[in-house]
Amino acid sequence: MDKNSAAALIPIVGMLVTFALPLLLVAIILYYKHRRQRMTHDTIVRLAEKGLPIPPELLEPPARQNPSDAGLRGGLVLVALGIALGIFLREVNGPWSIGFIPGLMGVALLIAWKIETRAKG
Repeated sequence: MDKNSAAALIPIVGMLVTFALPLLLVAIILYYKHRRQRMTHDTIVRLAEKGLPIPPELLEPPARQNPSDAGLRGGLVLVALGIALGIFLREVNGPWSIGFIPGLMGVALLIAWKIETRAKG
């Protein structure tokens, strides 16, 4: 392999890894979710064949404790990420205002969380 073909191979491999890795991660997650669901269905079938009662936990997905807390948690994480990104970019003499993007998204989630909790209570 000469120098030109080796130099062309590096960006090609970089692009393949960049685009294939997220797809591979999604495929792995979907595979394990499908596998868990198949195991649950097999368990239900075995219980039904034996004539045993099927626990309701197997038929309905587990409910989250308090789904409104997800907005609070997500908002706080995004605000912290925006602050950290802004500080980091300022230290490396980059465009620190990019930190406003996740930061303001976090503020929007916090506002939505506050409106939801006020409407419920």
